[in-house]
Amino acid sequence: MGRNCRGFTLVELMMVVALIGMLAGVAAFNARAIMPRYQLRSAASEFAGNLRRARMDAIRSFGSVRVVFDQDGNTYSIGSRTVPYRGTLTSHYGGGVCYGFGRATTSASAGSGRLPSSPITFQGKPRSVTFNQRGLSNAGTVYFANRRGDCCAIVVSTSGRIRMRTWTGRKWR
Repeated sequence: MGRNCRGFTLVELMMVVALIGMLAGVAAFNARAIMPRYQLRSAASEFAGNLRRARMDAIRSFGSVRVVFDQDGNTYSIGSRTVPYRGTLTSHYGGGVCYGFGRATTSASAGSGRLPSSPITFQGKPRSVTFNQRGLSNAGTVYFANRRGDCCAIVVSTSGRIRMRTWTGRKWR
């Protein structure tokens, strides 16, 4: 056989494998860093969707639908259904997701500067939001946080509008 054989040497193949291994390690490290934020936003987004569904159910049934919060149990109930269906917010979403303010320093509600005393600002014992047959509700905010201190808030107005806001470190977006 001549010297004109084409292919890769063992050294070249080992260099490529080492490079792929280093890139995979960096990617895994970055994924671990962003996972708690993703889990928090997932929990807040699903909660906002559940509120929208409860509002539509109230309109559709010409009745009212009540969402009750259990801050100590880290769950909430829509009618007779407890959410999340198994466990708590923390065990379902991971990342230490729970009711809380994280590192937020101001209120997510318009016109209010200071944080409220509780991460659930709806009134009543137990704290709850009720949507009526016209889709109207009592106003309030629910704050979610994770173990890294990130924070999301779901703001419900008396007109039934439901907005998700995220703390950027300086302001709500």
